[in-house]
Amino acid sequence: MAITLNKQLHVSVFSTDQLQQVLLMKRRPSRIYIDYHLLLDNSEDITGTIKDLSEGSEIFAALPYMMREEKNLKGPLDIKNIWKSCSSFLKGFLVRNMEELAYLTLNEDGFFDGSIVCDYGIYMWNHGAAKAFFTETGASEGCIPYELNRHEIGEFLSSTKGIFSACLYGYIPMMVSAGCTRKTLDNCTGKMGTNFTSYDIITDRKNNSMKVLTDCRQCLNIIYNSVPLSLHKQAESLSKEKNIAAFRVDLTIESGKEAGAVLNFWESVLYGGSYEIPYKDYTTGHYKRGTE
Repeated sequence: MAITLNKQLHVSVFSTDQLQQVLLMKRRPSRIYIDYHLLLDNSEDITGTIKDLSEGSEIFAALPYMMREEKNLKGPLDIKNIWKSCSSFLKGFLVRNMEELAYLTLNEDGFFDGSIVCDYGIYMWNHGAAKAFFTETGASEGCIPYELNRHEIGEFLSSTKGIFSACLYGYIPMMVSAGCTRKTLDNCTGKMGTNFTSYDIITDRKNNSMKVLTDCRQCLNIIYNSVPLSLHKQAESLSKEKNIAAFRVDLTIESGKEAGAVLNFWESVLYGGSYEIPYKDYTTGHYKRGTE
């Protein structure tokens, strides 16, 4: 692709293998979102790698999709500990829900002095919602919801003041549930509250296979779509929107090798190159049809 799109690249990683692939990129992303599990490990290898990346990229911690505070589940304490141990290289947090946003906004004991970015699940569907989030919570940026179609994105951005990113690639969470599938099947890991994750596969009525993340730290499941969102054909059109400062690539269930291929492809999409698309099937989500 010969056209270079004038947008920053943000990359979200879930695993150490994916993080290593970011190190191999020809052009470092302007921002990297690190899944909170990696920061809870706090191993020298991981923190050393992240510190190296922080010299050329902003580093944010991506918080869980659900924050729970009950027996063996200490969501708020995790957030506080991550900031305490990693604030030397963290710029702030990517928040996934209203509880996290309220916790960081209230900041009752004054522990947090970083930036807040609202993920697509903090729904800024219109200018009124965006104004409320930016002025009342101190959030510095937002991410355009997946549910808006192309026309709605244009209308929203033309009437809204703020900085936004748009996710162009990633396996979209179809469901986030505190009703763990493993527990339902009497197959609990017994690791509730520990920093343990695993993947299972379920099959729907159309014979589509979907990965299911078990996150024992928060005792929840995330069911991902069977194919990734990919807006590579729409990237040029979206690049014309001035309020979109960055395009985002979310790595979740990909292996290290798969992640490397995805990153190479998206570098070619954004900066010009000739890599072939590394996945056979994909969806454009609601980009054309929207929601009702």
